[in-house]
Amino acid sequence: MAHLLLLAYRLRAHRFGAWTLARWGVTLAWGASFLILAQWLLRGRPALPAWHWLILGLLLMAGVMLPALTTWASRRGYVAFQPEVTLAAPAGKALAPEDKIQLRATGSFEVEGKARPFADLLAYWRTFGSREHAVMAIVHRTRFLLLGHTPDEHLGLWYIFFRPEDTLNIVPGRVTCGPQVGPGLRVDYRHTPPVQESKRPPKPIIATVYLRFADEATRDQVWADLLVEGAHT
Repeated sequence: MAHLLLLAYRLRAHRFGAWTLARWGVTLAWGASFLILAQWLLRGRPALPAWHWLILGLLLMAGVMLPALTTWASRRGYVAFQPEVTLAAPAGKALAPEDKIQLRATGSFEVEGKARPFADLLAYWRTFGSREHAVMAIVHRTRFLLLGHTPDEHLGLWYIFFRPEDTLNIVPGRVTCGPQVGPGLRVDYRHTPPVQESKRPPKPIIATVYLRFADEATRDQVWADLLVEGAHT
């Protein structure tokens, strides 16, 4: 399942021209199916070998399954999370404002009024003197399936900010993104999306960020920092 989630994310996160690879896949699958059927009808519907119908069936399946796959993966946040609710929570201990904890983060990031979901980004956890929490990530250019590439507008620094009073739930567990798995946290928090042009001010929503760490000790540092104000676990 984790590999399918990662595949769906890569198909949506990489573009060829103006379209995502996911959109190209759906368009080509339906287009090829139409051409095959049109040619068969124009030729008077001759008998065809079974492998022709197999190819047509696979193309039609791809046209249907690709949108379903990307929608399903988006709703799951592109990562698999296995809760470990029996783990004992550490005592609350605040990080110093200058501390930075390296991790991998998955969630909806923002910059300059834009918001976008990203999966398994290299990121840093910081808590400022005001106790506002920040996940600061950087998006580098990557390629997928030779032609797909990260769009220019996605490159650079992206952020997640939330305050202790907006933290709703903290769940320890294992975060899996493709072949990568490690100790992690799922943090649910209250968030107001950025205002879009010509639209009404958005209502607050419940957002989720998945944090994956190199080891349990690093995970517990961030967990303890989140628990200073007595947030729910």
